[in-house]
Amino acid sequence: MQFLDHAVRGIAHCWLDADLKGEPLHVHITEVAPGHRSPPPHQHGGLEGVYMIEGEGTLEIDGVAQVLRANEATVFDPRKLHGLVNHSRAPMRYLVILTQDAPGS
Repeated sequence: MQFLDHAVRGIAHCWLDADLKGEPLHVHITEVAPGHRSPPPHQHGGLEGVYMIEGEGTLEIDGVAQVLRANEATVFDPRKLHGLVNHSRAPMRYLVILTQDAPGS
């Protein structure tokens, strides 16, 4: 078995099993300044998990808002329109874990 160093936003090294086809599970870390949004509302396939590392943000999914604070997480269907907004006065950092296809699809 061999690992490849896969470039990922916000992570020094992401070691990917060279035997995998493509990237079936994507991870990245994003930092968002106070008063900003990341990313614009969007939707895509797969299954998505978000873990708030520091700060807090408002996750909006199909018009429903849920505040996520440090050390809190959520898992949701990203086929629904969603985005994350930092309404606080401090930066927020969060980890995203995303599958390429929803289980069973």
